[in-house]
Amino acid sequence: MSFVNPFFLLAFLAISIPVIIHLFNFRRLRKVLFSNILFLRELSEEKKKQSKLKNLLVLLARILAVIFLVLAFARPYIPYEEARISEEKNIVSIYIDNSFSMEALSGRGRLIDEAKRMAVDIAEQFPATNEFHLLTNDFKGKHQRLVSREDFKSLVNEVEVSPIVRKLSQVYRRQEEMLKNSASENNHVFMLSDFQKNISDFENFEVDTGLSAYFIPIDAQRDDNIYIDSLWFESPVKLFNQPVEINVKITNDGKQVLENQPLRLYVNDELRSVASFDIQPGETLEKKLSYNINNRGVQQGYVEIVDHPVVFDDKMYFSFDVTDNIPVLVVNQRVESSYLNALFEDEESFSYRNMSLMDIDYSEFQNADIIILNGLKSISSGMQMEITRFVEEGGNLVVFPGGNIDFDSYREFLTSMEVNHYTLLDTTSQRVSSINHLHQIYHGVFEEEPEDVDLPEAEKHYAISSTFYAAEDYLLQLQNGNNFFSSQPSGNGTVYLSAVPLDDDYSDFHLHTLFVPTLYNTALYSVPQTEPYKVIGKNMPIKIRGGQSTKDPVYQITGDDVEVIPEVRRINNRNSLYTHNQIDEAGNYQLYSDDKLIKGVSFNYDRRESELESYNASDLEEIIKNYQMEGINALDVSDVSFEKAFERFTMGRELWQLCLILALLFFFSEILLLRFWK
Repeated sequence: MSFVNPFFLLAFLAISIPVIIHLFNFRRLRKVLFSNILFLRELSEEKKKQSKLKNLLVLLARILAVIFLVLAFARPYIPYEEARISEEKNIVSIYIDNSFSMEALSGRGRLIDEAKRMAVDIAEQFPATNEFHLLTNDFKGKHQRLVSREDFKSLVNEVEVSPIVRKLSQVYRRQEEMLKNSASENNHVFMLSDFQKNISDFENFEVDTGLSAYFIPIDAQRDDNIYIDSLWFESPVKLFNQPVEINVKITNDGKQVLENQPLRLYVNDELRSVASFDIQPGETLEKKLSYNINNRGVQQGYVEIVDHPVVFDDKMYFSFDVTDNIPVLVVNQRVESSYLNALFEDEESFSYRNMSLMDIDYSEFQNADIIILNGLKSISSGMQMEITRFVEEGGNLVVFPGGNIDFDSYREFLTSMEVNHYTLLDTTSQRVSSINHLHQIYHGVFEEEPEDVDLPEAEKHYAISSTFYAAEDYLLQLQNGNNFFSSQPSGNGTVYLSAVPLDDDYSDFHLHTLFVPTLYNTALYSVPQTEPYKVIGKNMPIKIRGGQSTKDPVYQITGDDVEVIPEVRRINNRNSLYTHNQIDEAGNYQLYSDDKLIKGVSFNYDRRESELESYNASDLEEIIKNYQMEGINALDVSDVSFEKAFERFTMGRELWQLCLILALLFFFSEILLLRFWK
């Protein structure tokens, strides 16, 4: 038997109180002269025996009542044998959640500091000869080995808050992998965290019943939090001297209504726009910020709100490029298209160039964002290879076929890019009957859906197959259901197919007003699209479009007092850069190759840490029960130290309630003896 509060056993000294009362509670007898006391003597002796027995029973009841009352406060228990810490070799893995949410305060300081103290306390419960394993969200190499207790304490002291966020199932799996190959049969796993709901994916736990695992929630005094959830651009195209709109999503994770909250937009360290917003508790809203682009090249900025005390999510950084013009290359069979020339040649937003099939220079392909094939009757193997590579690297392709094309040549060419191909020439006159207003090419073109509008007409057209129809998206469709102008993704780019050449004998499309917005926006949206930011901890690749290089490029990512050389992988004819979590501070950075600025790259903290709602010990006990997580237990340390909580868990069968009942029973027995035993 063991006791939760053994110091209460000192109260056994209180047993002396009923004993003293018993010894000094004698009545003084008064002597009375009487003529014959023969019968009185017999009666007196009988009464004396009965009184002595009564006093002894009262004394015994009082002593037992005190004993069991003291035991009730000392809380005796019979420990479970399987819950005892083995004196033989134990291996103990302890996870400390060092994410941003652990900077919150509890009644005993920062959660991260409390977790570190508790990790040391856990280690102290095990013999010094045992081996220990420390794990944090960083998954650092130095935390992937077993160490002594003293080395473990040193590693704990080095733990700092990190922007990396891990799902709890990931952490448990890593601890399990660390312990499963150990020679010891006594393996223990402890998880010290605030158990935020958005990282607690208990449905993904694969519980190892051979481990003794413990969830130890560290509760915080939660504050309200308002944060910037995400941002994105209204249009993927950013042109010099043109307005740009930025959408900002803001969430109120608190319980208070907030009014007239400021939202500021900074670009290149200049304040460019200001807005205000009202937000209800639990609400998520979107705000638009706009400004006029007055600089070319790399643009970097951030949006900002004001909120305390949780501030890591009050800023969101972003980067984008503004090019001088969009390079458009037209490959012609022989004669240039006067319609394409009229559309692009004098437009400042484009760098327009024609190239004859007879004077083809494939090296120029990598300098273009979009290539238009105009009137080609067939596609050579060399052209097929270079165009396919161009599209795989992220370039866009528009195909206006020639008259009397070589169907086999086009089929081989287009199917190599896994897009639909031309099947036959349909000489039936057809009119365009449908416009896909939802396609991004027509975004903002029509204020409202036009009715009874005069649409292009095709005297004859090439029918397009539907082999890869699932990925196809039409822009214009004919009356017979055939696509007149369509788009399909291929590699990292997009292929646009026209069912007609730019020829009066086939169609009047090139003369129609729809021709201008269709081709103009197709070229406009060919600008390579990149995400405005990366999320720290997710190791998202930075993709660089480029052709084949004779040497391996060397890239550097630089920022304030930071220089990182990322890993380079060649994937789908693109260089993909991986930082492997070397960047751990949110901000704007620059990507260089051979001292040449390639692009801006922004990094933001993971917003999962902004949602502060967490599970407490009672919640975790219910979850463990519902998911039948055998071998995992929740320890409540909200009001006691870990040592006491762990001791409370290992109690097994508690006896304090029985002791309290017995104490009350003996007190009641004393009352009955004194009241009814005359």
